[in-house]
Parts: sequence; structure tokens; C-alpha cells
Amino acid sequence: MKTKKSLIGIMAMLALTMGFVKPEDWFLLKSEVFQIEFPKEPATTTEVIDSEIGALEMKIFLYDASQAGTDDNLVYMATYIEYPDTLISSEQTDKISAIFRGAIDGMVNNVSGKLLSESEITLNGFPGKEVKIDFRNGLAIFKVRFYLIKHKMYIIQTITETGKFPNKSVDRFLDSFKLIN
Repeated sequence: MKTKKSLIGIMAMLALTMGFVKPEDWFLLKSEVFQIEFPKEPATTTEVIDSEIGALEMKIFLYDASQAGTDDNLVYMATYIEYPDTLISSEQTDKISAIFRGAIDGMVNNVSGKLLSESEITLNGFPGKEVKIDFRNGLAIFKVRFYLIKHKMYIIQTITETGKFPNKSVDRFLDSFKLIN
């Protein structure tokens, strides 16, 4: 009987302390302009892309969660492209709609996907769009937020197997994107 009471006592203490266990911390990526949380430290690369307005530098922060096999999502990615401020800027309100349309349609076409939803969003007064894209007829869902902040386009996205979408990690990642200053 004493052993049974001891075991129940230990289990009760474990149950009480489990509520206070801090969940695994995510990696905080901080730049001079923004911050965002990834489940683990992302790989950072820079690519030069050819566009109608010339060569543009694209900075990519990528965490490939598909390798671990323990995450709800396959990919977490934050990207930004800096445009010449004389051509593309969040201050050029008459061009914003066309800029977002080009970015969204380009992404949908690049992945041979289907646009499922699109809504307007903002971040600190800057314009944005949130979209969901079906990838390969139900294989996965891309949830993407585009923000035009001054002359930079930020693209924050997750890729999730359809059966695991939606999940809390998608929202945590997308909601963690903040401007600094």
C-alpha cells in the first residue's frame, strides 16, 4: 500500500510540474530591420534573380523541417527582395495592387499550384497579402504572407502536408514576423 501511495505521489508531482515545463524555444532571427522565430536556426543564402527591372538580390532564410520528420510542417521560409526605390515602393499606392498580383501569380505559377484564398493584411501600416496555395492537387498547402515595406518585398511562408494543415506552428511562425524600429 505504501508503494502505491508513493507512486501516486510521484505521478501527481510529475503532473503538476509538467504544466510548468517550458516548451522548446524557437530560434529568434534578428536583423537590423525585422525579426522572426524559426523552430530551429535557418540556413541563410543569397541569390541573384533576373527580373524585368534587372538583377535583384534575394535573401533567403530557410529551415527545412522535412528532414527531421518530427515537425507539423515541411518548410519555414522568410525571404526578402530589395527593389530600386524609384521603381517599387509601398509609397506608390497606385502600383501596390499590381505588385502583389505579380508576386502572388508568380508564386502560384512557379509551383504549378492553385490559389485557394487571398486576403489583405497590414503590418505596422504597410500593405500585405495573405494567401493559401494548393500544391500538387492536395499534397501540400503553402500559407504565405507578402509585405511591401518601403522598397522591400518580404515573403514569409510555410509548406505543410495537407493533412497536417492548419496547425499552431504555422501561425506561430507567420505571426512572429515583426519590424524593428
